Amino acid sequence: MMSCEQSRSLLGPLMDQELADAQSDAVRDHLNQCGECRREWESLNALDTQLKSALRLDGVDQAVAAIESPIDHHVACPAAQPRKRSIGVVVAVATAVCLLVGAFVVRNQVPWAVDEGVVGRPATETPIVATLIRATGVVHVQHPGSASWDSIDHSDATPIAKGSRLRTQATVLCELQTSDQGKIRLNEAGEVVLHDTTEIELVKGQIWCLAPEDCEIEIDFALRQKTTPILASMACPSSSEFQCSIGNDVASCDSNSLRNPPAQMTVGANGYAVQPGETISIDVEQNVERIGVCDSTTKVWQLPLLAIGDPVDRELADVMSELLAPIGKTKARHLNETQIRRLGPAGALPLLAYAATETAPDQLALRRTAVALARDLADQRSKQWLAKLAADPDPFLSAQAVKTLERIAAEDR
Repeated sequence: MMSCEQSRSLLGPLMDQELADAQSDAVRDHLNQCGECRREWESLNALDTQLKSALRLDGVDQAVAAIESPIDHHVACPAAQPRKRSIGVVVAVATAVCLLVGAFVVRNQVPWAVDEGVVGRPATETPIVATLIRATGVVHVQHPGSASWDSIDHSDATPIAKGSRLRTQATVLCELQTSDQGKIRLNEAGEVVLHDTTEIELVKGQIWCLAPEDCEIEIDFALRQKTTPILASMACPSSSEFQCSIGNDVASCDSNSLRNPPAQMTVGANGYAVQPGETISIDVEQNVERIGVCDSTTKVWQLPLLAIGDPVDRELADVMSELLAPIGKTKARHLNETQIRRLGPAGALPLLAYAATETAPDQLALRRTAVALARDLADQRSKQWLAKLAADPDPFLSAQAVKTLERIAAEDR
């Protein structure tokens, strides 16, 4: 479902009829369900009507007639001197027209000039193909036709135009929602180009996608070699989730859900079937390696991203439950713990968010496991969740949270 931030960022394009049908329907569905956003939409409509009414140039015909009359009179009577009156009328009409243009510029907030590092609204003639809905830090975007990179603050829900290039730094993850309700997540130090809602180019790093219900998403990439790069693609069927990553001379794609339908990875002129729950890796010599995957462990890198937002994403609870349930009992469970610990302090956030929000009695054991893992990883970023857990009625959770807060305070001194 579309968030309030996303909806409000698209009200202007909706009024100007710039959105695709699916995106327009999604905004209107949200307005039907959210009273606050609906009031803002009604207020914007009222302002638009008021501006149009206030700036209607009822006297234009009379002003034109007033200009033409002295001109005709001047032709007929060369001795007449209507010059001062004509100039005054022309200035009045020009001023009114400038006011009209200025008012519409203000209403649409068109960025005539954009300072470096500040994101302006993409040109109206360029379709919006996605919206940046969350990130763990600043994301950089290069708009179509621009050579410079702008910064998007992680708290903004920002429309992204067709042809834009997005880049994350070494400690930043981000998530986009396409205009047809697909999802795209980009790992740290990644870069993508949004050629369309269903065509994403992975330039470097790792990407996860959830295809919409009615269409597939194609992920394009290239295997680098000394001569010509080998072009490759992964077709993600509708309603399926996949992730792909590329290195210098190898690419891999994961069908990281057993619920996925069979898919195909194409490298050069060759096609390779990808079965549900399978990872396929191919190098520049087209040597193929296939291994089975577990859909929960392949998504560990996404946990810090899922912990963003209020309320916490339901997907976080599902993934954490699957990861935490085996910990402490088998070799596989030890592997899960190791992967979570590799996230460092960023890994404490999803653990503590899960422990603080999943309060059902049957979740207590997993909540305790989460806090026990997080107590060694947490830093300043976790203080909000720790403070909430310090007041938890369970004595183990509250005691661990208090001790962790004391440890963080001591380290800061």
